[in-house]
Amino acid sequence: MEAGHPGASRAVRVVLVDEQRIMREGLSALLSSRDRFEVIGSAGDGRDGLKLCLDHRPDLVVFNDTMPGMGGFEMARRVAARCAATRMLCLSESGDRSSVRAAFDAGAHGYVLKRCAFDHLIEGIDSVLAARYHVSPELAHVLVEAFCRGGRGDESVLTPREREVLQLYAEGYSTRKIAERLHISMKTVGTHREHIQSKLGIEGIAELTRYALRAGIATMQ
Repeated sequence: MEAGHPGASRAVRVVLVDEQRIMREGLSALLSSRDRFEVIGSAGDGRDGLKLCLDHRPDLVVFNDTMPGMGGFEMARRVAARCAATRMLCLSESGDRSSVRAAFDAGAHGYVLKRCAFDHLIEGIDSVLAARYHVSPELAHVLVEAFCRGGRGDESVLTPREREVLQLYAEGYSTRKIAERLHISMKTVGTHREHIQSKLGIEGIAELTRYALRAGIATMQ
């Protein structure tokens, strides 16, 4: 049997990554109550979650998108690049279009809302383990809207903070000045910039500036 594709002969090896310990412990208990799952590790941030994935090559990662330090989407991008056989499901509180799209752009195979029933989470897990994609039923409209809009290049996929960072870059602020203005770290600014470029399919400050001007996010000074 190929590694990373569990069958009836062994349990599905799972890593949980969520900043809330009570969430990780509760989900671990629920999954472990079913013989076909084995929770092999959990982490409270993306960096530790990535290390677990690189060390153990799990069959499945269930992760939250918003975490301190390295966020869930950045972790997912790195896991997708280095653990191709690992399937990933984002378990999020947010049902907005930008978050759903960012999750799949980062390499997730499923997106389920935290308010869902445990049975629905299991349904999502089964789907992604069967090499399919899955979203909570109430998020189907998000995928339809994204399809109708025709792919990348739509600033509506940006979060309010990402729009703010994009505007400041376009207005000529440096990464350091943006960090000072928004009271966040330079590393966080850099992460926002990476997400913006990934969502819009563009590279470099010059292209970001041209895009912001065309979209009306920033104006010539």
